[in-house]
Amino acid sequence: MNKIYNMGFGGSSSGANVIMKNNRRSRKSKTEKFQKSTGSKIGGTGPEKHISEAELEKIRINIRTSNRKRQSKILAITTVFLLLFALIFFYFMF
Repeated sequence: MNKIYNMGFGGSSSGANVIMKNNRRSRKSKTEKFQKSTGSKIGGTGPEKHISEAELEKIRINIRTSNRKRQSKILAITTVFLLLFALIFFYFMF
């Protein structure tokens, strides 16, 4: 008797995966697309700048102070709106 061996699902799906991997297109970055469409000579993000520890500390301090100012401003505005809401609520309810 002749036996016929069929390829099961595992073989056919792995074969399809191999074909898909081999035919995969290369991905292009947004910079490459921009250069191609506009003819620009932009090349990446540019050279890396080395910053000293003192400058980094200054930047950290500036960020912290600006965040504190922003948080205090948000807190003040929120407090004012909540007080106004409470006053209006009590005015109309009682």
